[in-house]
Amino acid sequence: MSESKTLLWAGSVAVVIGAIGCGGGAASGVAIGRVAEGLPARAQSAPRGGDLCLVQEALASQPGGPEKPMSEACVKAFKQDRVQRRAMIVLGAYGATLADLGRGGDEERAGHIEAAMSPASSGDSEDKAVDDAATQLATLLSASGKKDLEKLVQDAAASVNTICDSLVPSLDKQVRAYRDAQSDVEKKRLSKTDRRCGSIDNKSVCVSGSTADAVTYAMSYGELGVLEHDHAMAHADVAGFCAAHKKLEEAAKSGDISKDATFDAVVEAVKSSRGGGASSPAPESKAPAAKGK
Repeated sequence: MSESKTLLWAGSVAVVIGAIGCGGGAASGVAIGRVAEGLPARAQSAPRGGDLCLVQEALASQPGGPEKPMSEACVKAFKQDRVQRRAMIVLGAYGATLADLGRGGDEERAGHIEAAMSPASSGDSEDKAVDDAATQLATLLSASGKKDLEKLVQDAAASVNTICDSLVPSLDKQVRAYRDAQSDVEKKRLSKTDRRCGSIDNKSVCVSGSTADAVTYAMSYGELGVLEHDHAMAHADVAGFCAAHKKLEEAAKSGDISKDATFDAVVEAVKSSRGGGASSPAPESKAPAAKGK
């Protein structure tokens, strides 16, 4: 197992270990709440698809070409970022409510403060299905009356799945795109054709990059690496929550949410989604080549 996968696996165990002291359904509720508790913080740094769009357009531009306004694609990407960040925060609020119920909190008031603190829709959604799902989930949390862990999971399932089906692949795509952008920046740095050009007396004049240009490339490369990492961690947290919630949904439908096996299934789902599952293949060992006679 690679060092990164080992760290993710260790983090997965640490996330849910605090719930072991609870029994049955309580343990499962607290566990998934622990998985979700970092999502609001992650939403402060990812997704950033709008920034990615601008970086990609900048890398594709030709030196000396005319300046262009921000493309419609990038405008839409910034709007979608707002929707997805809001959805991550609402998932965190929902997870906190499950944890509260798992700890035996007030069933009448559970979810009310979490819903009140969740951001409202921006109203200009580029991903209406996700925006509506986040609104429905927040409304469910703020509903009056007693909340039951098993029923809440079932009632929230459709909204959670809509959010997960959009967020997980979107974040994964952005991780890879930021990695590619980092590689493209390095190619630009090494390229002899990426120079500052202008025109004097109708003659084209190009100059080599300065020390300031080299520093700009260096800073851009480092910043893109940070963004790749931020998106990778956000993807791991969202994917872990979504995988764990699937297990809760299955248990809620079959009436098994109070069983210890459900807690074990939640733990395994989180580990597997982060690359630390028991079924992960071990590195292949290369046997020495046979010597010829």
